Amino acid sequence: MKPLKNIGIFLDLSETDEFLLSYFKKLDDVFEFDSLTLIHFVALESDSADLAALTQQLPKPLEEVLEDEVMELVEKVFGGKKSSIQIKIALGGKLDVLIKWVDSKRFNLLVLGKKAKEEGTGVFSSKVIRLTNSDCLFVPEGAKTEFESIVLALDFSDYTEKVIVRGLNLSKNLSSKLMPLHILKAGFQYFPYFKNQENYQNTLRLKAESSFKKIQKKTGLAEELICVEDSGNHISRSIHEYAAEHQANLIIIGNKGNADADDLLIGSVADRLTSAERKVPILIVKPD
Repeated sequence: MKPLKNIGIFLDLSETDEFLLSYFKKLDDVFEFDSLTLIHFVALESDSADLAALTQQLPKPLEEVLEDEVMELVEKVFGGKKSSIQIKIALGGKLDVLIKWVDSKRFNLLVLGKKAKEEGTGVFSSKVIRLTNSDCLFVPEGAKTEFESIVLALDFSDYTEKVIVRGLNLSKNLSSKLMPLHILKAGFQYFPYFKNQENYQNTLRLKAESSFKKIQKKTGLAEELICVEDSGNHISRSIHEYAAEHQANLIIIGNKGNADADDLLIGSVADRLTSAERKVPILIVKPD
């Protein structure tokens, strides 16, 4: 897995941006990233009447005005201009075009924020996460900038090894405690009269522990697997509840991918973990 050196952060020129950059600066102080690109997407299409009316009132081109706003924020958070920080203003309102550009830059990580107040729908961030090939860090506004503990959400799919390796890398640099977590999804809510539920849960646990031991040897992960029994909730809720209850500062999870037909569920899990009510930052890893 490539180290975290080339980073992209999506900004929307709201108050959330300062929090997001301050959160990221804590990581930058540890990892010393080589390159940081701040990305702002203008949703208005080039031939939009609203865009034309706006640009007529500006003293200089819209792109320059927006760049100045972003640079002012950079100087406030980072204490001055940095040669490693670049700014990308994406005009034209074409998200698919922007994503192609993003993927051409081969970012090791994309960072997106979520407002504490429900001012937006979150659709933009969700689309970016689904479309890009880059790993994505989704940070709710107000999240703590400490990284004392990290939950590794494991389903023993093709993503599990990458989730663990990313967790080990972060733990090494941030001195974080790792909590490998697996939800025993039995589906009893669909079969309420299922007999021997306890025996079936034990069978699922033994199977998970067997798979975990194999990947422990491969990755060198020392922590023991934590299994949470099926409570009838969606897996995303069980993961988030465990992370919140144990004051985890980050959840790392695999993203839905086309190469693994059995990975359909985890795509839904990753998507739901970025929904409005979730308060723990989520790192979604993608296929190499």
